[in-house]
Amino acid sequence: MEMTPAEKVVAEESPPTLKLRFNEPIEQDLATVTIYDWNAKPVFTGNPDAGGPERSPLLEFTLPELIQGTYTVQWNVVSLDGHPVSGSYAFAVGEPTAGGAKSVAGAGENAGPLIAARTIVEGLILLGAGLFWFGWLAERRHFPSLDTTFKKGRRVGAAALLLGTIVELATYGTALPPGLMKTVFNGRWDLLIQFPFILMLFAQLFVLIMLLIPGMMRGWYLFMWLLLAVIPAFGGHVWGLENSTLALIPRIIHQLSIAFWLGALAYVILLVIWQRKQDKDILWKEFRPFFVTKMMIASGLVIVSGFIMVFLQTGWTAVITDWMGWSTLLLIKIILTILMLCLALFQTLRWRKREKFTTSRVIRVEWIVGLVVIVIGVWMSQTAYPTAVKSYEDTLADGQAKAAVYIDKLKTGDQKMTIEIPEVNGEQPEEVTVAISMPDHGMKDGPFTAEKAESGDYGVVLPFSMSGTWRLDIIAKYPGGDQKEWTDGDIFVTGDGNH
Repeated sequence: MEMTPAEKVVAEESPPTLKLRFNEPIEQDLATVTIYDWNAKPVFTGNPDAGGPERSPLLEFTLPELIQGTYTVQWNVVSLDGHPVSGSYAFAVGEPTAGGAKSVAGAGENAGPLIAARTIVEGLILLGAGLFWFGWLAERRHFPSLDTTFKKGRRVGAAALLLGTIVELATYGTALPPGLMKTVFNGRWDLLIQFPFILMLFAQLFVLIMLLIPGMMRGWYLFMWLLLAVIPAFGGHVWGLENSTLALIPRIIHQLSIAFWLGALAYVILLVIWQRKQDKDILWKEFRPFFVTKMMIASGLVIVSGFIMVFLQTGWTAVITDWMGWSTLLLIKIILTILMLCLALFQTLRWRKREKFTTSRVIRVEWIVGLVVIVIGVWMSQTAYPTAVKSYEDTLADGQAKAAVYIDKLKTGDQKMTIEIPEVNGEQPEEVTVAISMPDHGMKDGPFTAEKAESGDYGVVLPFSMSGTWRLDIIAKYPGGDQKEWTDGDIFVTGDGNH
């Protein structure tokens, strides 16, 4: 939000300190600054000065003596929701250096490798979980078990999952601040809470190791696969939503339903291959109602949970009115899901008519489309989404005195608030002030003086600098020393293009 020295400023003398002010508290141990001279040579690298609070929106760095020339500042911090954020700007001392460094590399992160790693690993996890669970249900109905239809490739799949999870950690680690793990191992274990994705990957790695323990009961492996399919639900946008716990429920159902859908398709493909190789007959007429019932439940849950997820995360109106890349991905995902349903209906009707499964190529296409849906889902979890902006209208009470408050848009930025203030003993207030704060993050702003309009209401512009839950305090001072105070500590402000 603010830098000292400011961008493009030419200071007469070497500045003793560098100050960076952000719109939210920054973890000091995860903030670094590097200053480059006009030859792109680093002349200073360090963390904020010690002695301040662990989290503060203001970072201050003591600088060495800087000679005349142009300098580029590159800063790296971590936001409250665990996203690494970086940027750079230039200033000069004395006179600008001709051809001085304008910027340095690394101002943005490339999400491509992480999306690829997540897609492969999460796709294999969902596929493996669904296949294991459906195979178990099929075995209980005396259909061929997985041990019969799929003997090879299990160890390769397990090794790929372990290796893929490690690659996910390594890929994500390249975007994290330098020295993060060293700081954590030096005693700041609480910092890991700021990185939900890291915690998710560690949990995933642990459950994978538990899954590979040989000789356990069948229930152990069923439970481990269930956990593996659920864990990816904790690594997306869910932590930036107003009610994360509520938002997790449809996400978990969505994950499990997709896993079961893909696993059932994979089981049928394996069953067809096994039948051809072994030249054995399968009671397809008996298998059809068992398979179709499970698929109807799974596909229905995918659709219902998907609609609920969009409603909780952004809202269908926002998806359309604030169209962006995330909206396009959602549209493609919906189209592909409808395509899968059409293919499933075609196969079911043909299966019922012929009393024998004869659409092995079609089911492979449906299965591949399902994998593409997973790719899109992972991509969406790494992409900014349109936020549903709500208005705020409430009546707050202080004893018998009630104040009507209205804010048109609860989103980050400057937002105008209108207040209808009551009279006390027939008197209008002499002064109305408003303060806003985020107690959980130690942030506060104001008080701001509200101006009286011709309508008799009071208006004030509030600078909501970040998304999250805010506290609102309105104080009205009346003649004679009377004072009324209205408070609301649960105002959720959305971000603009959340990640």
